[in-house]
Amino acid sequence: MKEDLPKKRTLWFTIINAFLVVTTIIVTYITLRFGTVAGQVDTGTTYGWMYIITFTVQSNILLGLVALVNLILSIRSLKLNKPIPRAALVWYLVASSAAMLTALTVIFFLAPIRAIGGRNYFDMLLGPMFFFHFFNPFLSAAAFVYLTPGIKFARPDCFFALIPPVAYAAPYILNVIILKNWPDFYHFTFGGHYIAILPVFIIISSITFGIASLLVKFHNHRAR
Repeated sequence: MKEDLPKKRTLWFTIINAFLVVTTIIVTYITLRFGTVAGQVDTGTTYGWMYIITFTVQSNILLGLVALVNLILSIRSLKLNKPIPRAALVWYLVASSAAMLTALTVIFFLAPIRAIGGRNYFDMLLGPMFFFHFFNPFLSAAAFVYLTPGIKFARPDCFFALIPPVAYAAPYILNVIILKNWPDFYHFTFGGHYIAILPVFIIISSITFGIASLLVKFHNHRAR
């Protein structure tokens, strides 16, 4: 029974990655074609192509791509008994951390702002965004902790999780503050206080590193 446990974990890891890939494709299409519930409430339109510039969609597309790679590698692992490369699992940590950042930002920052403004807190968790803003991030985090192979991750691995928020900071600052092409849809300038965006991104990067550190801690504890 103990010898079968790693294979069962890999099988479930495969199934979850397949789910993440399929839902990413479906939700991305629906979101970019029709918009989101919150966007439709706010703008009265179903225009959705602007959502490609949001970290929400980009982080979940990253998660879907990483899940696809790990899906292929986990199938190979089941068939050929070859281990999933460590680099692929590190990227799973990166993508899961980015998606969890999205989920926590929505749950504890953006949705409360909507509620304070008299709108429905749950608008950002309805429709296709249920998967991008809540279910898929938590599912991938659980998969990383409980289903990835029992290799040990180290603190330096957590620094790779900073790649998505740091990479996103540059175009966001460029287009929101300098070029003013984008609205401040994440409210990081708090109503036009542009200087606030720098400490905000430092906080976001710290939270992302914290998320990755917790995932690694829980994973290593389970693996041990």
